[in-house]
Amino acid sequence: MSSFSAEFLQRDVVDVNGELFGHLKDIVIDSRSGEITEISVKVVTEIDVNKLPWPTVDGVCQVPAQEISKISSKIVLKR
Repeated sequence: MSSFSAEFLQRDVVDVNGELFGHLKDIVIDSRSGEITEISVKVVTEIDVNKLPWPTVDGVCQVPAQEISKISSKIVLKR
């Protein structure tokens, strides 16, 4: 599993408008179901993390999997 997730680390994470939100830092996977539960994103410095709806510590935001629209060459969020 680590080799799978390593392929995605540092991948761009963009908002619904295609604007850069940050870079993928980690993927959290439920050990029972094998489904992604959340992603950790290193948010770009231009974004005020205090205005985000998700918990953020030291510039790393925990985005729930339900907020992901698409995973491809970029990770696209629903908002």
